[in-house]
Amino acid sequence: MGTTPVNGTPEPQGRQEDGEEATHEQISLTEGGPGEEDETIVHEVRAKAIKYVPVQKGDEDEGKKSPWSTQGVGPLRVLKNKSTGAVRMLLRAEPRGHIALNKTVLPDMEYKPKAKTVNFATANDGGSGLETWVLQVKTADLAVELAGVLEANKGANKK
Repeated sequence: MGTTPVNGTPEPQGRQEDGEEATHEQISLTEGGPGEEDETIVHEVRAKAIKYVPVQKGDEDEGKKSPWSTQGVGPLRVLKNKSTGAVRMLLRAEPRGHIALNKTVLPDMEYKPKAKTVNFATANDGGSGLETWVLQVKTADLAVELAGVLEANKGANKK
């Protein structure tokens, strides 16, 4: 018969000098991460990233399935590289902080607000074509502001 408690072995707890357990700071997985060290935040807003994924012919749910797929919700940052000047959009989805959107702001694309969204096309991950995205924000004013920032900074990516 084992002597391990039913719940498993407890994790060791950090103790302060007075014997109280140490409190650990909550870590935010959506804040800046690796790869963002050489970039400045030009604009930040909470957004939902939605990608257009065409429904495949012959899919059993073909008639019921929406071609719009939510990729994640969280802080969307427009980042500018300090040395190259290149501008990109990055959205780290809550709560895990995985990257839902990481796209270059295309210089020849028009970023227009429509109600509470900004629609745009960008290069797909393979670089073989374009894909359509929608960024949804809380208010129409935030959409206008986001589109303005993207329009103002897209020229930085002209070759």
